[in-house]
Amino acid sequence: EAPYYFQDADGEVREMTLLCSTTPLSMGEESLVLVTLLDITQRKQMEEERERLVAEVSAQARQLQAILDTVPQGVLLLDDEGGILHANPMAEKALAVLARAREGDALSRLGDRPLAELLTSPPVKGLWHEVKVDGSTFEVIARPVEQGAAPERWVLVLNDVTREREVQTQLQQQERLATVGQLAGGIAHDFNNILGVIILYAGMLAQSEALTDQDRERAAIIREQGWQASRLIQQILDFSRRALLERQPLDLLPLLKEQVKMLQRTLPEHIEIVLNHREDQYVVSADLTRIQQMIMNLALNARDAMPEGGTLRIGLDKIEVRPGESPLLPEMEAGEWVQLTVSDTGTGITPDVLPHIFEPFFTTKGPGKGSGLGLAQVEGIVGQHGGRIGVTTELGRGTTFTVYLPALAARPTEPPTADVSIMPQGRGEMVLVVEDQEAVRTALVQSLEQMNYRTLEAANGEQALAVMQERGEQVALVLSDVVMPGIGGIRLLHALREQGWQTPVILLTGHAMRENLENLQAQGLSAWLPKPPNLEQLAQAIAGALGSTNGDLLQGEEGKS
Repeated sequence: EAPYYFQDADGEVREMTLLCSTTPLSMGEESLVLVTLLDITQRKQMEEERERLVAEVSAQARQLQAILDTVPQGVLLLDDEGGILHANPMAEKALAVLARAREGDALSRLGDRPLAELLTSPPVKGLWHEVKVDGSTFEVIARPVEQGAAPERWVLVLNDVTREREVQTQLQQQERLATVGQLAGGIAHDFNNILGVIILYAGMLAQSEALTDQDRERAAIIREQGWQASRLIQQILDFSRRALLERQPLDLLPLLKEQVKMLQRTLPEHIEIVLNHREDQYVVSADLTRIQQMIMNLALNARDAMPEGGTLRIGLDKIEVRPGESPLLPEMEAGEWVQLTVSDTGTGITPDVLPHIFEPFFTTKGPGKGSGLGLAQVEGIVGQHGGRIGVTTELGRGTTFTVYLPALAARPTEPPTADVSIMPQGRGEMVLVVEDQEAVRTALVQSLEQMNYRTLEAANGEQALAVMQERGEQVALVLSDVVMPGIGGIRLLHALREQGWQTPVILLTGHAMRENLENLQAQGLSAWLPKPPNLEQLAQAIAGALGSTNGDLLQGEEGKS
């Protein structure tokens, strides 16, 4: 059999094949050979078309498989009994989580949902079913391959939305925090003004020699309760990230060593405290009191998780996130970080509670045993310092909180060592008190007069500038609130310098400073103090600004901030 080509009458080339018999045929006396000439042109064309179609289908199949292999969703092909006929790579990963199954197995459930429900029931909302298992969340959509009453094949698309749900939850939490933060910022100033009046008058009464010892003790109790209320407001400002910070280079290792000593004195004896670290400097830009509060809250949280005793481990380390590397926590930028870990060997956190631990006012403790602000305050402090916080937990084994703060190359500054129990007295210097709330202004004036200062008053920045025009030569210091109608404390400072007054200025504020503190100090700001003011710290700040720290001193009770 061999191909031959002929041209027919129409000029078309035809492909022929010649078949010859190998056995001669006898016809009488003649021996003949049978030769058959077949036209195979159409058959060849059909074969070529079939090969072309097969190649095209194969190419399309490879292309479809490449698409299925690269799409970010899982794609499953099931038979009518739930048998897995095909699974792309993402589906294989999803099956390992949702059903611990693979291609060739038969499915009866996906996560927390029966397979039959996913195939036949409409979603509760939208186009997708939601399936959950072990903290993971998937969206699932199912469609029959054939239309009819009893489809024999089903296609399922699986979409892992775990991270998306986490981001949504975080966004919702941030929105709630922002709402609460706006409320907190709005009321904190007013509450601090009210508390400031109570604390200042209680402080004056506690030092009054005209009262009996019992009355002075009662005044001291009123003052202490005022500070308790002030600390509650500070917690709200912390978790809403509106706290007033005085950041400076701070080495966490010496601070932690002191904190551990204090915890060893205050925590129950059946809790062992272990500090793990390498001898190094762990410098961050931080507010000392807020970092102390953060560490204390985490330690107390660990204590509460170990009612029968256990081990509290606190660790310090340095890590580096290189450009292009996956960060340890979301939104961690490349660079050096100081890592602080606080671990306990307690009860652990249940999966239903874990997503809520940083929510303000959320607590698993009974009434009167916790405000639900401790961990919310921790997260707020970390966030306001540009840090990140993560948590890992195992039921019955314990919990670890890991805080990451941006590392700082600068050397730490020495913390102030002034004795806040010493209250310097004035020598008759004139202090201009600028405060829009009359009750607060009066309390400040009377406190200063008790410290042997003379006073002038102004209800806002405009009045203060007018007073300076008339009696500025007599004013030794300006003590001003920051937030006031019209000209506030910061604008007042700028205006005084623009007018040539070099009078020392101390600012009182219950809000986070929007202007850089170093810029204000360059303008001649002597000090700033949080509201409500601490009487002893106020006295020391004024004396320091006037350069009279070595003047007359009055021993007072220990200040509280």
